[in-house]
Amino acid sequence: MTRSQPIALLFLAALVGSRFQQAGEAAEPGPGARLASIDKMAQAGPFQPNWPSLSRYQVPDWYQDAKFGIFIHWGVYSVPAFGNEWYPRRMYEQGSKDFNHHVATYGPQSKFGYKDFIPRFTAEKFDADQWAELFRKAGVRYVVPVAEHHDGFPMYDCSYTDWSAARWGPSGM
Repeated sequence: MTRSQPIALLFLAALVGSRFQQAGEAAEPGPGARLASIDKMAQAGPFQPNWPSLSRYQVPDWYQDAKFGIFIHWGVYSVPAFGNEWYPRRMYEQGSKDFNHHVATYGPQSKFGYKDFIPRFTAEKFDADQWAELFRKAGVRYVVPVAEHHDGFPMYDCSYTDWSAARWGPSGM
């Protein structure tokens, strides 16, 4: 894998993600129509889902020169603050540390599941200015918040689910 390939994949994911929302809004109802619309949009884009196409991507100089960046993994899984961002999966794996912690702290998953953390995702201590100042002082050159982790809870307004930060997450940010 060349130096530019991982960056190309990140760029492609962001490009497809933003176009996915646009394509979904104009698509006919039903998953088949939406997927066809997404495929059509992706084919019109600057890259195709293959290595030769992605290898044409040139990493911007500012990114090559930036020696320090931060990717922020923050979402509903921050509420239990146990283990890591895989908590939404592992809390259901019987015998795992996450499962045992969940039962001991919140009760059985049948009574308190992952969705029950969503109303608790309030971000009451979040201060964007404080974070920005900390990053500036540390010499951070770029910050990338993860828009949606594998828990399926988008940190943006999404027409495909009502379970998003825009509808259920922190307010006043």
